[in-house]
Amino acid sequence: MKLYTECHWEEWERIVDIYSSTYDSLPEYINDETTYKIIILEKGVLEVKTDLYKGEVKAPALIMLTEKDRIDYKIVKSVKADIIFFKPSAIREEFSYERIDSGEFEDTVGQIIYQDYFLIRCFLSDENKCVIPLPANSLKQIKLLFNSMDNQLIGQRDGFWPCRSRSFLIEILHFIVYSYYLVDPEEEYSEDSDKEQFTKIAEYLELHLEENISLATITKEFAINRNKLNDIFMKQTSMTCLGYLLNLRLDLAKIMLTKTELPIGEISDRVGYPDPNYFTKVFKENVGMTPSQYRKS
Repeated sequence: MKLYTECHWEEWERIVDIYSSTYDSLPEYINDETTYKIIILEKGVLEVKTDLYKGEVKAPALIMLTEKDRIDYKIVKSVKADIIFFKPSAIREEFSYERIDSGEFEDTVGQIIYQDYFLIRCFLSDENKCVIPLPANSLKQIKLLFNSMDNQLIGQRDGFWPCRSRSFLIEILHFIVYSYYLVDPEEEYSEDSDKEQFTKIAEYLELHLEENISLATITKEFAINRNKLNDIFMKQTSMTCLGYLLNLRLDLAKIMLTKTELPIGEISDRVGYPDPNYFTKVFKENVGMTPSQYRKS
């Protein structure tokens, strides 16, 4: 099975190491030894056994697997699943399995390459959350991104399809990392509800990253005052809520600028700045250079 996508255009020989499809069972090649997998379980129940997990997985949920992971399963209730097969090198050329296994990228904290490595690091953690239950709204967002990526891989409507397909994969990984891997389970709060509130609000920010979000939007949505909101975020992230949102947007923008050739205006819109000029101003104020300068550097 070819778990990559070839260009349909005869004059342009191009391969993107991403393959996506929808299944009513897990395919026989689910234990492929050359790709990472993201299984988006939309419907049904699976009885699953991996090195890190044993038990039932009820939809909606994610199952995250590396090229080394093996999954045994039994269908308990008929399923529908979207599955993404990809090589880490689709995110960055340097991410070969040999170099990842050597741990060399763990020592690159603070460098741009670590920003990209962070997107796949969650697959490698000793505390790997290989099964992640999903709220309905998170499933909806991931499905939206999956369909957008799938459409690019299949449709290939213009020369940007490799960049766009990779950019949607990046968004999916960005959403998963920031929604489910950055909450410290050992963090203690003065109130038990604070951690749960942070998780819900952080997830909301990821779900609505492209929209015009203000403090008023958040405080109204979660019936919380500004001081309490920022107190929760400072405890978890050492940033205010809007500072966290800005960081989310700039992190995603940086990755898209360096890992795709998408026009800056399109990236600007994707990260919540419909006005490219304003995006350039905000980016320069916080990064020290314009988006185009950052891309060139």
